[in-house]
Amino acid sequence: MGKNTSRFTTLRFHAIGSCPPNPTSLDASTVDFRIFAQTRDADLVRPDVPDAFNRWCLEVFLQCAPGLSLTNDLRQVVPKPYYEYWVALLPQTHLPLRVHSLYGEREVKVLEAPTATREYPRQQHSYETSDPVDLSAFGPTAQAPLGAIVAGRSGDKAADCNCGFFVRHEDEWDWLRSFLTIDRIKALLGPEEYKGGRIDRFEIAGIWAVHFLLHEQLDRGYNASSEIDTLGKNAMEYMRAKTVEIPTKFLERGWI
Repeated sequence: MGKNTSRFTTLRFHAIGSCPPNPTSLDASTVDFRIFAQTRDADLVRPDVPDAFNRWCLEVFLQCAPGLSLTNDLRQVVPKPYYEYWVALLPQTHLPLRVHSLYGEREVKVLEAPTATREYPRQQHSYETSDPVDLSAFGPTAQAPLGAIVAGRSGDKAADCNCGFFVRHEDEWDWLRSFLTIDRIKALLGPEEYKGGRIDRFEIAGIWAVHFLLHEQLDRGYNASSEIDTLGKNAMEYMRAKTVEIPTKFLERGWI
């Protein structure tokens, strides 16, 4: 490949999983290896071009990966166009609205743009909890996955990722809101998964929930993302799998 690497706008290599010691089966010892490439030059990644990306990868694998098993479905090596999602504001007068009636005279009504409008702040209010409780006040702790007592869901908003955590019992709420700070989220993500963007935080006390918005976490959004987790769904399960100190009185109620 050599100097041709400069012709790619994105070129990433992913080793997914690992082989355990003394594996019990071929499946258990198999690891997925993914190469993700983007370029403005379609010929660079076309599989029918002899001296191009597909051939370069194959030659390297044949020389140094004795256990390589190629998929028999080669559609993923065929290049396709992609689009990047770009958020912008447009005047409502530039977007005429029409209502099409499907019955009767099938008329079309044009809705005029409102004259009384307001431009809302781009940045929502973000804050840490107002009166955190000392975590030692909850008694003895034990190491367990965060998801043992904390439920949650995450998902994409373009390149941003929403992550909402909640608990099942009212007396766990003070612990949750005191435990889940912005710095705690950075620590749960770790240096490899935290992409360095702004993190917003707010609380929904009525449902015992703490919500975070991770800006620029998903590499440009679903259509262009080079990540495995293009929709941000795994972000929450990854953080819930992390081992933390949890009050034993909460764990004794039973794990989720």
